[in-house]
Formats: sequence, structure tokens, C-alpha cells
Amino acid sequence: MRIEVQNDVGLGKRAVRELKKACRRALREEGARRDSILSMALLGEEGMAELNRRSTGREGATDVLAFPMEEECAEGYILGDLAICPAVVFASRRDYGVEEGGELAYVAVHGVLHLLGYDDEDDKGAVLMERRQREILRLSGEERCTRG
Repeated sequence: MRIEVQNDVGLGKRAVRELKKACRRALREEGARRDSILSMALLGEEGMAELNRRSTGREGATDVLAFPMEEECAEGYILGDLAICPAVVFASRRDYGVEEGGELAYVAVHGVLHLLGYDDEDDKGAVLMERRQREILRLSGEERCTRG
């Protein structure tokens, strides 16, 4: 499994390693192909707001956007792209119910689950996705939850 990161916000190397670790755990736990390729862009608020507007029609920056691709290529299986805005993630930490330091992994796993077909548009899907997210984070030792 290959995870490529474009770090437009200067997030520290340790934090990027932790993001990759959380994504790999989610991919393994969900049985993703070993040749999966995931691309992740870490964006500032302005860049994320523009991407959010262009891709969803919604205004403002959001924490994470997922763009599934599911395409074969010579290098492997392109699962898709994630865009994460660390500034929004850090500001929203309390909303996620995770302690400081666990918010990026929480959002990254959420994005990976979207790439793998999870949907949180209705209550049932949201509950299932939240439960699975926390299970994966517990398994990786990344969960520092204050709830659930």
C-alpha cells in the first residue's frame, strides 16, 4: 500500500507519518488491495475552501474531502484522493470527541472509509461509519477518544 502526501501547509514529519500509519491501518483492516495507492493533499483553509466549492458547491473550508477513483494503473490500484485541512481539523477537535493529537488520524481514517465506500449521509450510515472509525483507531493505538 502506497500513500503519497502533498504537504502544502508544512505539517511536521511526525504528524505526516502518523497520518500515513492511520490510513494504512484503515486500508488493512478493511481488506484493501495490497497494491492500493492513495494520494493525500494537506491544504490550507483557502485551498480547501476552493476545492470544496468546486467539488461540492459548498462554501468554506471543510476538514476532509474524499475522491474515490478505483482505477487500475501500471503501478497498482488507484484507490483515490483525500484532501485534509489541518487548520479546520485542529479547530474541530472537540466536535470529533478526540483528545489533542488524535484529530488528524480520526479525520484521515474517516476519509479512507469514504474511499472504500462508506457513506454517512443518513443516520444509519453515520453511526456505522463512526463505529468503524473508532474500531480502526483503537486497533492502531491512535484513538484518544473522549467519547464513544
